[in-house]
Amino acid sequence: MNKTPIYLFGGSFNPPHQGHINLLLDLQSQYQIDTITLLPNAISPLKVDTPPVANHHRLNMLELCISEHPNLCIDDYELHQTQPSYTVNTLTHFARHYQVFFIIGYDSYITLPKWYQLDSILSLCHLIVLPRTISKQIPHQLPQHIVQNTTTQKNGPITYQTGRITHVDLPKVNISSTQCRKDLQNHSRESQLIIPSVLNYIREHNLYED
Repeated sequence: MNKTPIYLFGGSFNPPHQGHINLLLDLQSQYQIDTITLLPNAISPLKVDTPPVANHHRLNMLELCISEHPNLCIDDYELHQTQPSYTVNTLTHFARHYQVFFIIGYDSYITLPKWYQLDSILSLCHLIVLPRTISKQIPHQLPQHIVQNTTTQKNGPITYQTGRITHVDLPKVNISSTQCRKDLQNHSRESQLIIPSVLNYIREHNLYED
């Protein structure tokens, strides 16, 4: 029996911002994707130097962020895990019941060789890579097994196949949670990056203060 597809987009969402939402909406429209599930993580192994605000605050902000978008939903599975959010463990959980499309940013794609149990990850899902403007240096060469399984697709639908990596052709987003946190601390551009209801929540609970 064929499993139902699920499109997962993980992140710390610390805080969630317009870049997250706008890019996912573009992805849904251009690639004929019905529902995307946002997956806030509890402890990212690659972000241990950037402690997030409390899980319940990030979850509440994310709920506010998607409240007007019925085809975006949230799964809090990772927030209930006591160990760091290793992607392979999460994908193993969801792959029992679904055909998993796992959505990542280009900044994550170029770090794939550092991911824990990468070969197992690729055996559990089809990776979708979102474009993103980044400042970090791109490695001269990714491992051959990543390159040979990577393609670019200009529109959808994307056919499910484990081990495949599909770059999607969407406008690049130059917004990051890191930049949002800096802006929140100096009260500069936050209204352009964060929706009003989330911004009000942040101020009400004194989040991201110096």
